[in-house]
Amino acid sequence: MVVLWVVGSIAFLWTLLTFLAEIKGKENIILFGDSSSKRTAWLVYNPDLFYNLDQQVCSSFAQALADQGWLAKVATVAAAEKMGSETVDLYVFCANTYNWAPDWPTSNYIKNHQVLQGKNAVAITLGSGSTGNSQRLLEEMLNAKEVRLLASITLWLMRPNDENDSKTSNVQMAKEKAKQLGKKIAQTLVDE
Repeated sequence: MVVLWVVGSIAFLWTLLTFLAEIKGKENIILFGDSSSKRTAWLVYNPDLFYNLDQQVCSSFAQALADQGWLAKVATVAAAEKMGSETVDLYVFCANTYNWAPDWPTSNYIKNHQVLQGKNAVAITLGSGSTGNSQRLLEEMLNAKEVRLLASITLWLMRPNDENDSKTSNVQMAKEKAKQLGKKIAQTLVDE
């Protein structure tokens, strides 16, 4: 009887935490760059309930784009759903991993966003450390929308983002890697 109570309690807590973590966050948009720029990017994420690595990573990526002359809009899913259907040159989807899958709000946004076909996209999968399945699922969702997937990376909160650098915090390294990728993507798209 005690074993059933313990297992039931764990299952209840796991389910409760999952639903809390999967709630769509508040509307928020942060702009990077000049609004008169010829290139525009949307970076879409759902805020994590526990830690804002997603916003930090998106902001670092967006700053790299802005440094290259882009206008980058970092938007929560709730805000992105209300943005118009303006021309977007690049979509960056930053999905948190819960239960080895991308978060529900970001996944639903991708599935329901009608204008992704043929668009440039980047997938960033975040998690504590086990993100392989989540990354695969995010890539499959984007490929089903027939995007042009330029890059897909995973970044972690607790697992080292660079095994060769033990001095830099995981968060700082995640932000640095996002910034490097943003710069690389901006240069790739300019060269086309």
